[in-house]
Amino acid sequence: MKYLALLVAFVLLIIMGIFWLREPAPEVFHADFVGSQVCGDCHWINYDAWKISPHHNIAHEPKENTIVGNFSSGQYYLPQQNIEDSNAPPVAKMYQRQGEYFMALRDQGSNAFTEFKIDKVIGYQYRQTYLTQEVGGVLRRLPIQWSVPRQSFFAYWNEQEQSPQSVHDLWEQMKPMNSAWNLYCARCHTTNLQEISKDNAHTVADVQWTEIGVGCEVCHGPGSQHVDYMQGHPINRMASWLDQNLLNKTAPFIINAGKQEQGFALSVCARCHGADIFRKRQPLYRNYKPGFDQHGQLNDLSAYFTEAPLEPGRTVPTIEVWPDGRPKGLGTMFRSFADSSHYQATDMRCYTCHDPHNNKKPASTGLLRATEQSNEFCLSCHQNIEENLAAHTNHTAGKKGSFCYDCHMPKNMLNQVSGVTHLVRTHNMGSIPNPLLSKKLGVENSPNACHDCHQDQSQDWIIKQLRDWGMDDHLIDTDLHLQRNANSDSIH
Repeated sequence: MKYLALLVAFVLLIIMGIFWLREPAPEVFHADFVGSQVCGDCHWINYDAWKISPHHNIAHEPKENTIVGNFSSGQYYLPQQNIEDSNAPPVAKMYQRQGEYFMALRDQGSNAFTEFKIDKVIGYQYRQTYLTQEVGGVLRRLPIQWSVPRQSFFAYWNEQEQSPQSVHDLWEQMKPMNSAWNLYCARCHTTNLQEISKDNAHTVADVQWTEIGVGCEVCHGPGSQHVDYMQGHPINRMASWLDQNLLNKTAPFIINAGKQEQGFALSVCARCHGADIFRKRQPLYRNYKPGFDQHGQLNDLSAYFTEAPLEPGRTVPTIEVWPDGRPKGLGTMFRSFADSSHYQATDMRCYTCHDPHNNKKPASTGLLRATEQSNEFCLSCHQNIEENLAAHTNHTAGKKGSFCYDCHMPKNMLNQVSGVTHLVRTHNMGSIPNPLLSKKLGVENSPNACHDCHQDQSQDWIIKQLRDWGMDDHLIDTDLHLQRNANSDSIH
């Protein structure tokens, strides 16, 4: 017992010595960006996961291992063209020359072509966008993109907007302000984008960034002071380890979302993943970075997460809204989560389900699919349902309809980014089917999870099933779906 007491006293003396010798680390700080490679010198496990992630690989220089489109003999014809006619030239040609990549657009009113060198490529999983560097410094988005599932080139914006295609229109797509990629889109595809200067028409751009792609500091904030504090200072490192593991503090001079309030932590995700905000908020979102403002307050966007109204039937591409009032477009993905009671009444966060360092992977096995593992995750909180799961689902265990995701995260968000239109899961997580509303508005205006599986059955058949199961409370005669906001879950 005596020796144990001496050992404890010795350990406590060491801990006190570490804290005594450490350098002070104020909670409020303003640092500079250093780049992800510097982070990888110490955090190599997370760095290696990030290196293979879509966040890191979203933007690249054009190289053999980053180009996914056909630049050997690539061509694009307008839908109305007869490509069997040998006299009909394509409207765009894609090719390589001496290790460089080019897209040539047909000139208006002639069969001549204007060549554009590809200077950056954006995306690789679903579609790939091609940028060319203009004399004024603008990285201009070219109008023809590559669809990965179709394995062909396509006019992305024409298909998004369902507008007629023509040579004239393709050239017009390179004129709007939002075609200046490094002044409009690059905020979500680079780390620490800074606009040094630009003109009002977006034809001149002097910009710089710490690194291309979504780096560590996009989520953790600028890291120069963290690096200076840790590098070559073992006492500081040990004190930081003790802070985090014994006192549940965050590491010094860096932002660790898991140790921060939910709204602030998710501001990082919201600014790019479908916040559905007012136009007046765009500068605030575009210039956002994790950290502290000039008054020492954490930069927090959560006050605006659900500020804009969900206008039923909105048809603006990527931020569409179903006629029943629920988010529909992929650009409202985060909005569907922020409107849910799972966000507003719990501490749930994006990285509860998604691996924060390799965002293509789940935080744990099976969590991003309708599986036994995802059921277990949901039931860890909804324990009253777990006690008699079969009575709750009215479906055979292990079959469609028996998984939480099937009914409560149905695929009713429109995804057109790849050129192949399909539906992906809402992130509301409280959705409850109301086939009565689907019957009233039409399932094409108000989809429900039951119909997703039973498309050969009428809404009357689905309504009868729910009533036979004693679920009349979910059949509510209304003009708008209850699951369009967080208040809906309590009503059900």
